[in-house]
Amino acid sequence: MLTQPSTESLLPLAENRYVLAMLAARRARQLTSGACPTLETETPNPVTLASEEIGAGSVVYRYGKWDVIIPEHPLIIAAREAALREARAKEEEERLEEQSRIMRQVDRLPGEDVFEQVGISAADASRIAEQLISHVAKLEEEERKAEEESAEADEDEEAGE
Repeated sequence: MLTQPSTESLLPLAENRYVLAMLAARRARQLTSGACPTLETETPNPVTLASEEIGAGSVVYRYGKWDVIIPEHPLIIAAREAALREARAKEEEERLEEQSRIMRQVDRLPGEDVFEQVGISAADASRIAEQLISHVAKLEEEERKAEEESAEADEDEEAGE
């Protein structure tokens, strides 16, 4: 039998004695499992501590709810928020590192400075590119003409048979 706080003083906080006993037992199990007490007390008994928390209003019964509602300690909330901030900072750092890596790769791509290192001006590089393009175009034209001639020769062979 619970002596401090008395069962009669706790009854108005719950629907009936059974619900009060279930509420106290569930909170006592939580305390035994390592939950932080919401009150500063000297009692070593988790059932008495759970009853004191119910009497103080820090553990509340809600009609129709099976889970005990326990307000979290501000230190727990602060620790969770700190962990979230740390995770966000780490994600941001990884994102910045990825952008930096991409920028380093872009910097390694050849540009005008590569031509200058070899001793070619930008105008000379432009002329070389134009000559290369015209040469490739001539090769493609020759291939197209060769294909047309072979197609015509195939047609003449078929017509001659």
